[in-house]
Amino acid sequence: MKPRGLLLIGLGVGAAVVALALLLLSRPGSGVCPAIGYGYVGPLELQFSHEPSLIAACFEEGCTPAPVAKSHDGKWLVPQAAPYLVPPASVRTVHVEAALSSGGSRVARTFPIETEPTGEYPYGRECGGPYSFTPVKVPLG
Repeated sequence: MKPRGLLLIGLGVGAAVVALALLLLSRPGSGVCPAIGYGYVGPLELQFSHEPSLIAACFEEGCTPAPVAKSHDGKWLVPQAAPYLVPPASVRTVHVEAALSSGGSRVARTFPIETEPTGEYPYGRECGGPYSFTPVKVPLG
């Protein structure tokens, strides 16, 4: 066999070994994590210490708050969409303006948004996984 043929066979075997090694190392629990980022696009829940009568919110400081309606299941949810989120904003804080119906207590503050893992780890716990927002607790009253 010619040297060129041996070289091609050697390169083919080398490529197969590298591909097999990558396949074995990329399994869950292997310590090698894929370059995947997880984004949460669901709504943010606001929880109040007392039931408010008026709520307006938006994402990021300096935004223009828009009225928030209570969902059918009784939660105050702020969707990650216009008019609450105006690109190119990131979602790290929420600005909330709320008032009690009695007119006594009002709040207008920016709160940090915290996240929690969903408990799903497609590539092993060491690689992280999807997350969601934790409800933001708004003191009122």
